[in-house]
Amino acid sequence: MSGQLSSRMNNAQFSQYFVPLLSLGIVVFFQAGSAAETIVVTDIEGHKTNGTLISWSADKLIVDTGSLQEISRTTIRSVTFEHPTNGVSGGQSLIWFSNGDRLSAHPIKVTDDLLTVSWPLLGSVDPKPIPLEKLSAIIFELPATMFDQYRLFADLETLPPGSDLVMLINGDRSTGEFQRLDASFVELKANKNLLKLDRSRTRAIRLNPELTNATRTKSLRFLLSLTDGSRLTATSLESNGDMLEVNSLGLGKVILSLKNVVSCSLFGGRVIPISDYEPSKVEFTPFLSSTWPLVRNANVWHGPLVLRGTEFATGLGTHSRMAVTYDLRGHEQAFQSVVGIDDVANGAGSVVFAVDVDGKRVWTSPELTGKSAVISVPELTLQGKKKLTLLVDFGQYADVSDYADWCDAVLIVDSAHSKEEN
Repeated sequence: MSGQLSSRMNNAQFSQYFVPLLSLGIVVFFQAGSAAETIVVTDIEGHKTNGTLISWSADKLIVDTGSLQEISRTTIRSVTFEHPTNGVSGGQSLIWFSNGDRLSAHPIKVTDDLLTVSWPLLGSVDPKPIPLEKLSAIIFELPATMFDQYRLFADLETLPPGSDLVMLINGDRSTGEFQRLDASFVELKANKNLLKLDRSRTRAIRLNPELTNATRTKSLRFLLSLTDGSRLTATSLESNGDMLEVNSLGLGKVILSLKNVVSCSLFGGRVIPISDYEPSKVEFTPFLSSTWPLVRNANVWHGPLVLRGTEFATGLGTHSRMAVTYDLRGHEQAFQSVVGIDDVANGAGSVVFAVDVDGKRVWTSPELTGKSAVISVPELTLQGKKKLTLLVDFGQYADVSDYADWCDAVLIVDSAHSKEEN
C-alpha cells in the first residue's frame, strides 16, 4: 500500500520544479514558494498517513512523512486538510442543489430561470448563473436553532410536489409558479395573479421537484467539503500551485484556494456509498404509531448527518426499529461504517445497531444514547455473501429521539469489478 520512494532529489530540490502530474482528474503543479499543505490520507482499510502533500499522479499519491511515501491511488478513500470548517449556522443563506450539494452563497437575483449568486469563498469572482432546474431550494435565512433548521429541511424535502412554494419567516406560505427574484421582491404567479412578496420577510423558496433535474453520478467522483460549510460533487479537479479548478455537477467550473478545502472523499472505483444501492427491503416497526422513513445522505429529519459535531456527507438516516436489506452483487468484499445517534437528538435517544449477513448476526453495538461516543463498525467481510441487513433496534427509552445514523457507510468492491461500478 505505502512504500518508500527512492530518489536522488531532496525535498528542497524537488519543490523548486514544476511537477505536472495527472491523477484521477487532478493535475498538480508545485512551485517554489508554494505553501506546503499538511494532509491525512485514509486508505480503504482505514490506515492513515500523515504528512505534507508532494504530488498526485495517475496511480499514486506522494506524501512527505519524513521520507517520501507512495500511496496507490486505488487504495485511497479520502484526503483531509488541516483547515477548520465553520459549518452552517442560523441567519446564513444556502443554495441547495437537487443532487444534495449545497453552497453557502448569497442569492442575488433570478431572471430567465437562472439564479445569480455571490459566493464569498471565491472572493470578487462570482460563479456562473445557476439554472433553476438544478436546484431544490433557495434558503435566504436559516433559523437560529438546529431543531428549527431541521424542521425547515424536512419541509423542503417532503412537501408535496406540483408547485413552487415560498415560505415566509412568520410561517406563512404561498404556492404557485416562481417567476422572478430581485433585491426587493419574490414574484410568484398564483391562480393567474402575480404576487410580489417582500424578500426581507422570505425564509426560503422550495422549487417544484417535478421540474428539477437532479444531476447525479455513481461513477468516479470527488466530494469536496469546504471551510464555509459548502459541499460540492466534482467529476474532475485540477490544481495549479495553491489553487484548485473544480468541475462540479452543480456549478460547472470554479476555482478555489486549497486553503478552503477541508476534505476530498473519493467515491466510485472500489469505494461505493451504500446510499448508491437501492435497498431490496425496508422494514419499519413503530414502537407505538409514529412512522419514520429511510433517508439517504441525511438524517431522518432530512438535515445533515452529524455525530458529535462532525458532519458526514454520505450515509443513511434511520430510526428505531428499522431493518434495511440490500441484495449484494457478488463482488462486494467488505462493509464499513461509523454509527451513532444524530446530534439533532440533543443527547437523547437510545438504540442498538446491528448488522446481519445472509441472515446471520455478525456485529452488534452496545446500547448507544445521544451522548455516547461515535462507534466504528469493524470491517465486515462480504465475500461470497448475498444479503446485507442494517438494523437499528429500540434501547431502554423506547423510541424517543432515536435518530440513528449510519455515517460514511460504504461497500468495498474488488478491483476486478470496480470499473463496472463506474
